Amino acid sequence: MALSGVQKTVIATVAVIALVVGATVNKVLRPAPLSEAQLTEAGVYLFDAPRPVPDVRLTSDRGEGWGRTDLEGQWNLLFFGYTFCPDICPTTMAELRQLSLNLPEQLRDQLQVTMISVDPNRDTPEQLRSYLAFFDAGFAGATGEPDQLADLAQALSVAYIEPDTSQDNYLVDHSGQVVIIDPRGRYVGFIRPPLRPEQLGQLLPRIMDAGD
Repeated sequence: MALSGVQKTVIATVAVIALVVGATVNKVLRPAPLSEAQLTEAGVYLFDAPRPVPDVRLTSDRGEGWGRTDLEGQWNLLFFGYTFCPDICPTTMAELRQLSLNLPEQLRDQLQVTMISVDPNRDTPEQLRSYLAFFDAGFAGATGEPDQLADLAQALSVAYIEPDTSQDNYLVDHSGQVVIIDPRGRYVGFIRPPLRPEQLGQLLPRIMDAGD
């Protein structure tokens, strides 16, 4: 049955109202954009434009090849440290575990935490795997030749000093920021230490959502 002019007008009006209401509800429910102050307070710095990550050749804690493609398909938090580190490394890994637990379960599955060891002399895949198991079974690790580690660290603005491995119980000086990599394998920002798991647990989902 053909619709009258009045019926067509009513249907069109209802459709417009539905669109307006939907847009209004979506605007209300959508979180406000993250402010610079919020990010700064949580120790987060996001770049205006993503930066490339070099395709280095490292070895994972599983004894397999590890490179840029391992960063694709999920969000990543990279921390450069080493398993014999006495202070900042175990503290940071514990904070990353707490941050992971603070995330909603569906987002936790979209985030990979990886420790990049800057001490390949001692941190074999087995040593890395054993160390990471203390913090979270889902955490990953990788290390490799000094030149490959240096290329990756330089691209991600991470500083460390190669140690004198001839000394017993040597330490490795390194910076403590956590690098943020998006699902396309791009360097999008970093988190300054000390980490604030509770604040980051609120902000990181919004960063991940905005970057999708």
